[in-house]
Amino acid sequence: MRKDGTCWVNLGDTYASSGGASRHFGYQDPKYKNGRAGNYIEPSAFEQSVQPKSLCLIPQCFAIEMVNRGWILRNTIIWHKPNCMPSSAKDRFTVDFEYFYFFTKSNKTQFWTNNKTDDCVRKQPLGTKGIEGKDWEYNKNGKKKSLWTGHDYYFEQQFEPMKESTIKRAKSPYYGNKTKNGGYAIDAKSVQKQYDKINELGITTRNKRAVWKIPTKPFPEAHFAVFPEALIETPIKAGCPKYVCKKCGKARVKILDYSDKVNAQWGKRKSNPQGFRDKREMPQKVIKNVNVKEIGYTDCGCNAGFEGGVVLDPFIGSGTTARVALKQGKRYLGIEIKQEYIDIANKRIRKIPETLF
Repeated sequence: MRKDGTCWVNLGDTYASSGGASRHFGYQDPKYKNGRAGNYIEPSAFEQSVQPKSLCLIPQCFAIEMVNRGWILRNTIIWHKPNCMPSSAKDRFTVDFEYFYFFTKSNKTQFWTNNKTDDCVRKQPLGTKGIEGKDWEYNKNGKKKSLWTGHDYYFEQQFEPMKESTIKRAKSPYYGNKTKNGGYAIDAKSVQKQYDKINELGITTRNKRAVWKIPTKPFPEAHFAVFPEALIETPIKAGCPKYVCKKCGKARVKILDYSDKVNAQWGKRKSNPQGFRDKREMPQKVIKNVNVKEIGYTDCGCNAGFEGGVVLDPFIGSGTTARVALKQGKRYLGIEIKQEYIDIANKRIRKIPETLF
């Protein structure tokens, strides 16, 4: 993977068993349909250390080992499946989610982009020591502000609609509950000032959260681990560039205008008549909303043309990753060892209209 690439891994967990029939394979006698005859698989040291009926913590162990090997865990995403399969177990809750990990390789700046000139470079620019209007400009406080932004890896910020409850609060003249002495627990005036600005700017979006509610989809072919396309649309859009220079390999980065950014904050909560004070008295941010405007893309200046970034799926299975990559105008590489699945994948990939390219 490129140093400025991203890695996304979806893992479910399983329960430890007590062994028995599940540890036999290759039965020879037809009357032993449950597989008790044949070879016996000795449990590993890890399996012996986990009590029967306990979750094996496979996703967590995987994430820890990835970090131990130098990967950077940026997010643990929860894939919530509202239409999950019902469970027959009566002594635990039905599991309706899986883990989706977001890793990167680099925590050092790989390239820089200029929000004003649209330049993209791999060598660290001069910043505030450079040329005014090209490398820096004065901010509202009269201080030098660099126009260059460093990137440890390629990532296009994703947004989602603001919750309806938040929009309703923005229309309320007060927010918070009255205390026993008749005052408001929150400095309503300062909060209202921020909410008025939200209404004025028409802000209705926020940075995408890490719990994704995505229903599973039925699949008619003979493959039993097919995830819905909606699950990987965001990772591919966020982590793989649509335009990569054919000559230098630099990715075009989308330039966004955050001038309408609003950070509403709580005021300090007042003490009650008894003088009781708690954590709620501390100022806390409650809203961090953005109404971004797309200005354009950076340009490396090679004038050699661009092509889609590459999405690698080492377990491509039925080809879902390839389909989503192609729909977004990107390329793909898939690895699969079972010919039956390769045939299914090729059949599904061919259905993507050529007009998309």
